[in-house]
Amino acid sequence: MSKRVGSSQLADSLQWLAYTLFIVFLAQVVTSLFPIALIQPQWLVRVSATLRGTASLPLIAVALVMLANLLDSNVMPSSDQLRLIRRLATIAAIGFLLLIPIQSYGAVTGIRNQVQQSQGQLKKLADAANQVQKATNEAELREAIRAIPGGEQLANRPLGADVQTIKTGLLARLRPSVKRLENQLKDSQNEALQNTIGPLIRDGIIALAYAIGFAGMGYSKSGQPTPIRRLIKSHNPRLLKEQRGINANPVPE
Repeated sequence: MSKRVGSSQLADSLQWLAYTLFIVFLAQVVTSLFPIALIQPQWLVRVSATLRGTASLPLIAVALVMLANLLDSNVMPSSDQLRLIRRLATIAAIGFLLLIPIQSYGAVTGIRNQVQQSQGQLKKLADAANQVQKATNEAELREAIRAIPGGEQLANRPLGADVQTIKTGLLARLRPSVKRLENQLKDSQNEALQNTIGPLIRDGIIALAYAIGFAGMGYSKSGQPTPIRRLIKSHNPRLLKEQRGINANPVPE
């Protein structure tokens, strides 16, 4: 005859499983923090993605700890430790609410930096084309050639023709390049906008969902339900009745 698993054994196993999930979560988050670059958009996006991708682990772990305590209150964690874990869950809920603007800032800033870099390259090439157009003698033309990205060596060579001929040849090559960069910049901006809105909405919803989940697990420092839990209980008479029973018969310290 097979032996049934007792409630104490199951509670103990659930407790160890919860600790395992906590450790895996912390290991992945800590790994994503390095190298630390607090205000860099790439760092913010990387850490945010790790938090979203692994937040289910501590959420499940808190539920397992609560279930273990329900099955056998004598199994660790104690009531004090359980209350501490649930207070930390409330802090985690606040953290995921803050994650929504943080991850949005990181993504938008990263795209803006890329656009600004492309705009800088375009400006350099457009300014060089204007200098070539305005050049009236060899010295001015050589200075304009130096303004072209990668044109330093060309400016030091003999021109091999008169100023007007060189200007015509350079402009015939520069103007199409400027136009091409303008079109590429416009296309990249439109593509970045299309590829960013959807993921930002998705990531915001995920962070909000985790915030609600952790808030549902959490209690305040005084042992009272968080505002979100009080709102839920105000619409659930059974939960309210159970809470009143717990307050009337507190767990001994």
